[in-house]
Amino acid sequence: MATATEKRRKRRPVTDEMKAQSQASRAAANDALHNYAVLCLSDPAELEEFRSIAASIGWKFDPASDDGGYSLQNAALLAAQRRPLVHCGGFDYWLEQGRCVAEGEKALGTFRHIGRKQTEEQKAEEKKLAEEGWQSSKRGPRYYVKRGTWDVTQTRPIVKCPRCGTTPTGPEDRTTLCPPDCAVFAPRPGGKPPRELVLELMQAQLKDADEEHGPQQ
Repeated sequence: MATATEKRRKRRPVTDEMKAQSQASRAAANDALHNYAVLCLSDPAELEEFRSIAASIGWKFDPASDDGGYSLQNAALLAAQRRPLVHCGGFDYWLEQGRCVAEGEKALGTFRHIGRKQTEEQKAEEKKLAEEGWQSSKRGPRYYVKRGTWDVTQTRPIVKCPRCGTTPTGPEDRTTLCPPDCAVFAPRPGGKPPRELVLELMQAQLKDADEEHGPQQ
């Protein structure tokens, strides 16, 4: 009888098409970050807007920590895909908040590292994934881009919104949205990342036209 650990190890084979899609996702994410970094470094107002976004969605200094929030690089990647951002979460998270993703909204991607926790079992799994092609250039850590994050501005109330009172007409109503002035869309209070740290992050995203770098954190 297979153990729970053995069951978790089972995964569908990684095809050449899946590898190509993963590489394309990484390249697109790196390009988006590069372009956003250029924008922030050339416009002080954009840089300050990012600091406010990072404060609202929650950021953490150490990407590998178990603390809540996003690494600064993932915060920048999210902002590169959609602005403004207020409060981000996964599909199940929004269901727990009494909201769901509005029809037609596209998920935002974030960087995910393979094998971050280095138990012997996970090291073996990391090695296997790397052999199957889930890896970046030799310069950076192995990672992939996972799509499964939405901002609160991409959601709608499932039942009556406790902030503005907006109520769907029924279970099949997928179009009733909270008004733009609903308090749920207001930026959340939080400490902004130091300007020097943000500048360092943005400068790290710049890349040569003929060379691709993996994420730094």
